Amino acid sequence: MNRTVHTRTTKHIWMLALIGLVAVAAIACGSDSATGKTSQSSAQVAAGGSEESVGNAPPVTGETFSHGAFSLEMHEGKPVLVNFWFPSCPPCRAEMPDLQTAFEKYGDQVAFIGIQQLGLDSPASGAAFVKELGLTYPSLADTESRIQFDYEVFSYPTTVFLDKNHNIARRWTGIIGEEQLSEQIEALLAG
Repeated sequence: MNRTVHTRTTKHIWMLALIGLVAVAAIACGSDSATGKTSQSSAQVAAGGSEESVGNAPPVTGETFSHGAFSLEMHEGKPVLVNFWFPSCPPCRAEMPDLQTAFEKYGDQVAFIGIQQLGLDSPASGAAFVKELGLTYPSLADTESRIQFDYEVFSYPTTVFLDKNHNIARRWTGIIGEEQLSEQIEALLAG
């Protein structure tokens, strides 16, 4: 009898783990319900993700973890990469080294800002996450979820590319890799 209970418990644990993995995959590769866009196929990813032109970007302002104040106005005439993430999101963690590499390559031409979504994690855990991964581009905690809602971001990670006039040029939902980042940033710089 005791062995049967142990077997059932083990099966329940594995089932919960599987459900958790499916949920994480849905977050990383799901659709952006605000835009109605579904996740991108590998062919779309290779072609550079989705493009949209939706007018002026909402403001991004706040106190970063270690770079002082940030606002789009501080970067007039410069493209901006806005990355939405949270520390307990495995796909977010997976793409951060590629974002850091892109920042090191393009940081003098493109402003980078990471926006931490709160709910599952605290601002303190966000700051610790940034430090642990050695990220040197500015990041801030969206304490009132204002930026997240203004940009209609409901899937993580999401990266929004603003042109030099701070119009939304492109939106990438899901993990973005080093090659795709370079393609998107090069397109911004060429535009």
